[in-house]
Amino acid sequence: MESMSAPSSHLGATRAENPPLQVPWSERERATRLALAGELVAAVTHDLRQPLTAIEMNLSAALVFLSGAEPRIDRAIEALEDIFAQQRRMSEALQALEDLVVCREPRHERCDLTALAREAIALVRADPSMRETQIELTVGAQTTSVSGDATLIRQALLNVLLHAIDASGGRPGGPILGAITNLEDAVEAVVSYPKSADAPETITGPGLTLARAVAAAHGATIKIDDSSESMVRVETTWPTYAG
Repeated sequence: MESMSAPSSHLGATRAENPPLQVPWSERERATRLALAGELVAAVTHDLRQPLTAIEMNLSAALVFLSGAEPRIDRAIEALEDIFAQQRRMSEALQALEDLVVCREPRHERCDLTALAREAIALVRADPSMRETQIELTVGAQTTSVSGDATLIRQALLNVLLHAIDASGGRPGGPILGAITNLEDAVEAVVSYPKSADAPETITGPGLTLARAVAAAHGATIKIDDSSESMVRVETTWPTYAG
């Protein structure tokens, strides 16, 4: 009877001499990038639905204001201005997607985080479906400038705001609370929103995927604190501008 030990030993030697194939790092990086690209596309697709709806609503409103017996030119102009704001929002979201997917190095310029936060709030308020949402912004004394790409940072702040509105159930009363304060080597932007039984997944959402990618590209941080029984805090910190 032949012994089975020799084949077993040969198999062991074969495995030692020919270890399992390793996926090259370049392939791993490519797979990671494709996975991130898929998440970012989903995030931007989700974000584009709202401005597209807002554009449709504003176009309908403008036609109504212009077709009446006494045309309301002023109201029609307001609706058209809102359309331009939503078009800008869509354009910047797509630009952010392109920059992040191709791993384009972001610009590191002096940015006013407070001004970018106010612009993000203005973009939200330009959406007719969110115009009644209460957003309050508190700014600390003499906040310093941050380093980064203004378009990408504004997009990240906008996505955090939209996440807060979605996660709080989209109730017009809100309130959504924003705060910007200086830290030792960074500036912190916090968005707080009430927990909602209507939106149980309060700490996840497609909008935060893009915000996290923007933060990572800037050496910034983003974390979520849901330890409170009533509020959720999305905390982002952005490196200060060193000149």
